[in-house]
Amino acid sequence: MKQRIGCFDLLKGIAIFLVVMGHALTMCIRGIDAAFIFKLIGQVHMPIFFFISGFLSFKNYNGSEFGFTAASLKKRFLQLIVPFVVMSALWHFYFPHSGLGSPMADSIAGLYCSFWKDGYWFTLCLFELFLIYWPLSAILRRLKALGARVAVVAAVEALLLTAAHIWASEPQNFDPAGITLLSWFFPIFMAGVFARKYASCYHTATTSGTWLTVASITFALTLYCIVYPWDLPFLPWWSHIVARPLLHVSTVIIAVAAVKPWSLREFPQPEASQHSPSAVARYFRLLGTESLPIYLLHYFFLFPLTPLQEPLRAMGLQLVPLAVVAAVTALCVTATTLLATHIIYRSPLLSLMLLGKNTPLAHA
Repeated sequence: MKQRIGCFDLLKGIAIFLVVMGHALTMCIRGIDAAFIFKLIGQVHMPIFFFISGFLSFKNYNGSEFGFTAASLKKRFLQLIVPFVVMSALWHFYFPHSGLGSPMADSIAGLYCSFWKDGYWFTLCLFELFLIYWPLSAILRRLKALGARVAVVAAVEALLLTAAHIWASEPQNFDPAGITLLSWFFPIFMAGVFARKYASCYHTATTSGTWLTVASITFALTLYCIVYPWDLPFLPWWSHIVARPLLHVSTVIIAVAAVKPWSLREFPQPEASQHSPSAVARYFRLLGTESLPIYLLHYFFLFPLTPLQEPLRAMGLQLVPLAVVAAVTALCVTATTLLATHIIYRSPLLSLMLLGKNTPLAHA
């Protein structure tokens, strides 16, 4: 059995909880997208998923590094693209009956051509990252110098940015290939790959007080640059191209530095301690192990909270009341989603088609 990394399970659990919180704000309550907490949540959770995916993708294959095979890609296709197609289509047909008011595509073709794929962009983007990493890993395996490897990755990112500029438009809600989001998250995915390869540097970056200080300052500056660009009209057009990878890397450094000590305390090696982890740690670890099924299914359990708009506006869209409402809603939604996943797991076919997962529970 593949050994799990406790810190990553907790990080994914926190990240998927933030995903549901963000959707509670933008889809259940609606009309408060300008709130700082929404902008903050929208920038911090997805880099964690892509970094961890890149980290876990780096492995030795037949004694060679950067191994990624056609068999691995097939596995990812079944895990990501099959449920992407099935669940996005089901969501499209269910949405008019959900009571929610968020704007969605008016056709299946419109869904797949849209920028955010009606919320299901992540699975497509992650598979496309694996699709790129498959040949890229072979190139990186043959290069020995770090500078050469970084240069190749930078060249791929430049090609993605160019293609996104030509073939996609976020303002027009048009990006059939999802290439813009791919260009946004390719650098942090590859940062995860390099973090696994250069483990000592990764350890230093996530444990050093100096690195944490630099990351915190970088995070604050780049977050402001990305979410409040109208406050900084003097910045050049390419500032976001530089700021976004810096924001993602600093987010990961801060997140790992904060969560890893907690993980080691809550989930020490069995032979080292008989310590029982707290309920909070067990909850977020559970969410982490089920993060993809929760992402795929939770939309169906969101519910309208429109009457809360005006009271929250009257409170100035302050962080604390918004966070409390979003967190309570996320608790309800994740609990219902986990129950639904448990039921779906009883059917191997539904488990694979809807959740991209074939778990032993499905055969019990």
